[in-house]
Amino acid sequence: MTNNFTIYLKDNNIEKAIKKMKTKMSKLGVVKTLRDNMRYEKPSDKKIRVRKANIINSRKKKRIREKDL
Repeated sequence: MTNNFTIYLKDNNIEKAIKKMKTKMSKLGVVKTLRDNMRYEKPSDKKIRVRKANIINSRKKKRIREKDL
């Protein structure tokens, strides 16, 4: 999976461009995937991590659904 994106400069405002780049990178999860790929993770640990993340996400979605009712 490649995360390609383009940032355009307006009025030579580099600070704003860097801020947009950081937000796009965080939304795409670029830094997180890089950090995860830097070290080896046992398959059993990966299963546990994914399972915990799925539980958290399902609870969060359930809260949002109940709040909308």
